[in-house]
Amino acid sequence: MKILLAVSGGIDSMTMAHLAPGLFRESAFSVAHCNFGLRGEESDGDEAFVRQWCAGRGIECLVKRFDTQGYARSKGISIEMAARELRYEWFGQLCREKGFDAVAVAHNADDNAETLLLNITRGTGGRGLRGMGSHGLILRPLLGWTREEIQAWADANGVSYRVDSTNSDTRYKRNLIRQEVIPALKRINPSFIRTINREMKHFAQLSDIADDYFDSCGIAPDATEVQLGKLLGLKHWQYVLYRVTERCSLDADTFDALVQLLSDKQKGTFSGKTFLSPTHRVVTSADSLTILPLSPEAERPPLEIRGDGSYGFGTSTLKVKTVPRSGIPSLKQPEGTLIWDAEALPFPFTLRRWRDGDWFVPFGMRGRKKLSDFFNDQGWSLPMKENAVVIVADPSDSHVLAVAGARMDDSLKVKDSTDTVTVTELA
Repeated sequence: MKILLAVSGGIDSMTMAHLAPGLFRESAFSVAHCNFGLRGEESDGDEAFVRQWCAGRGIECLVKRFDTQGYARSKGISIEMAARELRYEWFGQLCREKGFDAVAVAHNADDNAETLLLNITRGTGGRGLRGMGSHGLILRPLLGWTREEIQAWADANGVSYRVDSTNSDTRYKRNLIRQEVIPALKRINPSFIRTINREMKHFAQLSDIADDYFDSCGIAPDATEVQLGKLLGLKHWQYVLYRVTERCSLDADTFDALVQLLSDKQKGTFSGKTFLSPTHRVVTSADSLTILPLSPEAERPPLEIRGDGSYGFGTSTLKVKTVPRSGIPSLKQPEGTLIWDAEALPFPFTLRRWRDGDWFVPFGMRGRKKLSDFFNDQGWSLPMKENAVVIVADPSDSHVLAVAGARMDDSLKVKDSTDTVTVTELA
């Protein structure tokens, strides 16, 4: 096997590097070092230390420098999260490009306990209680070692290492837990680290059981529409709801309000409502729950159609052509196609998203019909409604002349006197 050792220069990773030949027998090693540029000369000193250690042993040393602060600003995330994303993205790239079979990282039992406590404070749900482990490309060979045991082995075997001065900075959440919370818990139970790591194995088993239950419910975790009859018929429907909406990052109050609303439905007092998160919205109707990502698609500006051609509009494409009426053997309109009198709606006309108040007179009918009612009559789902493309003579018109690919206004119908027709195909 080819193993990539993630080495920062600290005591944990340097201990892992020394132990690697015994931990991974008959394997080839390279070292990967991340310079996050967060501690100036100290970061550069760590890099130089790791390079020198590798050079003295003939081990390949791969180094990457990151603009961690710039990345964190651009993503709107913490420095800790930015460093994690940058680190693992690079490790994955190295595995793909250089053929490494796995990446070994030096997390220990104390790190595992800290992660559990961080997850609890963030409210990550039952799966956040299972802690770390080896999975996929990531190996954690020191997870069974406490920080005290690593220190004792390093001292006994003359392991040189660097000390990160920010480890004592309690402005970072993990450091606060490490410096203040865990020592307090150790005063209650001196074996706290061992105890909590043992419990995490049981938490992981419980999480697996919960996963099996969720998988058996027949509701996909990425479902955009969930039938309420099916959901509310489940014994543990609130847990299933949590799993289905987990990707939405609903805050606790919003999720509780959604649960309360669905509980009221069981009592017969349900009414539709929209629940928002920074990334999604969850919309209830009489018989379903729709989960949609927030998207600028609904705000897409109108698009003017000046002549024949193919026009992209969001995720849709409208093909437009004008032809002599005599060139159309049949006015029968295949699915997605509309054919109308070119003189009744000449170029230019406009594509836009539909909005409240839009209306038309559906072909073959008399009297106005709101588009919202038309969509309901057609049984369109919320995503279909939101992606509907309408055709108007002017962007400000509420009189819609066609719902592209679906139905046109009666005023556009082809007559015996029609010489030229416009054919549109929505794909």
